[in-house]
Amino acid sequence: MNQQNAASAGPENVGYKFVPPRHDPLMMGFARLITPLYLRMITHVHRVEISSEDKARLRSLLGQRVILTPNHPSYEPPVVLQLSTILRTGFYFLAAREIFENPAQNFICSRVGAYSINRGAKDNDSQHATRQLLRMGKHWLVIFPEGQEYYLHDIVLPFLPGAARFGYGALDDIRREGNDDPVWIVPLTIRYHYRGNVDRQIRASLSRLEKELALESGGGIFERVQRITFCLLQINERLYDVVAPDREDIDARISHLRERVLMDVEHKLGMHDVDLASPLRNRLRKLFVAVSRMRRSASSAYERRLLDRRARVLKAELQRVLEFVAMPGRYVEEHSSAERYLDLLGRFEMEVFGRLKFFGPRTARISVCEPVNLGETYSDWQQGNEQQVDRMTLQLEDAVRTRLDELCAQYRTELG
Repeated sequence: MNQQNAASAGPENVGYKFVPPRHDPLMMGFARLITPLYLRMITHVHRVEISSEDKARLRSLLGQRVILTPNHPSYEPPVVLQLSTILRTGFYFLAAREIFENPAQNFICSRVGAYSINRGAKDNDSQHATRQLLRMGKHWLVIFPEGQEYYLHDIVLPFLPGAARFGYGALDDIRREGNDDPVWIVPLTIRYHYRGNVDRQIRASLSRLEKELALESGGGIFERVQRITFCLLQINERLYDVVAPDREDIDARISHLRERVLMDVEHKLGMHDVDLASPLRNRLRKLFVAVSRMRRSASSAYERRLLDRRARVLKAELQRVLEFVAMPGRYVEEHSSAERYLDLLGRFEMEVFGRLKFFGPRTARISVCEPVNLGETYSDWQQGNEQQVDRMTLQLEDAVRTRLDELCAQYRTELG
């Protein structure tokens, strides 16, 4: 594939240079060697599992053009890289441009098949590369349609349309060449299960948070989690001068606070014509793009330093919306599992201590949903391509969400 290094046109791409994918055999071998160690040490994933049936289903597609669309609550790329080792094949990974800003990450990621996309902007280089990779069909392509980690492992965020759009576009290129080969999209569901009793880790996290927030530590686990939740809400409501409409309605209070934070950032960015009915994901994406543009609009080194300082503050506020203020208030009340408690406590520790906390040991279970042959709906795409892209995106999202619910229920059954 020709490497295209010129940035795509448009002000949102100023300072952005497309990073193409490579498959360096030496780096691929090194990555496969250290991935299990990385998973164990960083994310406390001690094992990656896939059933023999699902493994056979994937192996039956080897040699064909395939897009894998896993859910993405946390650190899934190394889990999927481990899947490539299990299947003894290489993958390409579509990754956010921010991944490549660190020179060391740029060097490693691009050489294990990752390439960049400027999210929220028109990135012609990345789009062209994606369609070319699918047309060539040498390796499978991995796209995370949720687009962002959110660290709540029993929730699936709305899918973005990129996977379906790229798939149909590549299929169109293939058909124009007179080739009838299919393009497949295979939704993957990844869920993490704790191995053994984790009550000690739950109580240790609660104690750390209670000490930092000057709270009493009496009562059961659910009561202590609720106490911390209310405390964090009260502190943030005071910070943003928000008056809770109903102090007992956690979801309403979180929604109220989230709206206040978003409006505050939008005001600081000069965004006054905001569609308040727009989904949270769309508003956040536009804000992240606006912050990135601000950082790259400087005309001097001095202005660049000032804007960079301001952008870091605004980006941190947006990250808080994504990681704390956007969480569902009744996440553990709906189902009080160890996984959900530790998901929530991990978010709390990130909010209070400023660092991500992973608990373990865990097993990552990969489940394969029914593969989708885009050729079966190609004529529908030709008649109304964006409508069909939306329909396919919803179909993929529903498949992953349904399988995740099944895995949760299966795990509860296993626990008795």
